[in-house]
Amino acid sequence: EPGIKCERCHGPGSLHADNPRGVAMKVERDSALCGECHLRGSFEEVDASGGFIKHHEQYEELFQSKHFVLDCVDCHDPHAGVIQLRKAQANDPTVKVTRTQCEDCHWKEAKYQKNEQHVAMGVACIECHMPRLVKSATANPDTFTGDIRTHLMAIDPTQIGQFTEDGKYALSQIGLDFACRHCHIPDSALAKTDQELIDMATGYHTP
Repeated sequence: EPGIKCERCHGPGSLHADNPRGVAMKVERDSALCGECHLRGSFEEVDASGGFIKHHEQYEELFQSKHFVLDCVDCHDPHAGVIQLRKAQANDPTVKVTRTQCEDCHWKEAKYQKNEQHVAMGVACIECHMPRLVKSATANPDTFTGDIRTHLMAIDPTQIGQFTEDGKYALSQIGLDFACRHCHIPDSALAKTDQELIDMATGYHTP
C-alpha cells in the first residue's frame, strides 16, 4: 500500500480491531505530525535555492506565517490529496480543494479590494497570497513562477524581493515580485514599476 498509512496518524489499528471498546483510535491533528515529512532542516528558516523556495517546506512556511496557530487539517482534508481534488474539481466544479476558503475567515478583506479589475476578473486570494514561490521540478524565474504554492501567505507591501542577500533563505513575508509579477511580468503590457506595485499593495484591503 503506497503513501501514508492510516496508522501513521491513527495509531495501531490492529489493537483497536481486536478490542474496539477498550482501545480507541486516536486522531492526531497537530501540524507537527505533517511537519515530520513537510520539513527541510530547521523549522525556523525557509531554505531557498536558485530564486525559489525548496520543496517540502510547508511546515517551515506555515511556522513563519501568522497562520502557525492553525492545524494543516483546518484547511486540508487529510484523506484526499490536493492534486487529486484539483483533478476532480476540473470535472466537477462543486468539488472543494480545501475544507475552508480564505474568505470564510478573512471576509472583511475579501469584501474590499483596492483594484476593482482584480474583482471583475475573479482573481482568487491564493494568486497573490499563495503564489507559486516553490520549486519542486520546474520554475521560470523570469515570470516568478514555480510549480508549488507557498504557505507563507502574508504580503509585505513595502518588500519587493523575496530572499536573503545570499539567496539561501526566504524572507518570512511574501514580496511583491512573487505576489504581483507572475501576472505583471516585466517587459510585458501589464508590467509595473516597483513604486507602482508598492502604491497599489499598500492598504489594498483597507477601505
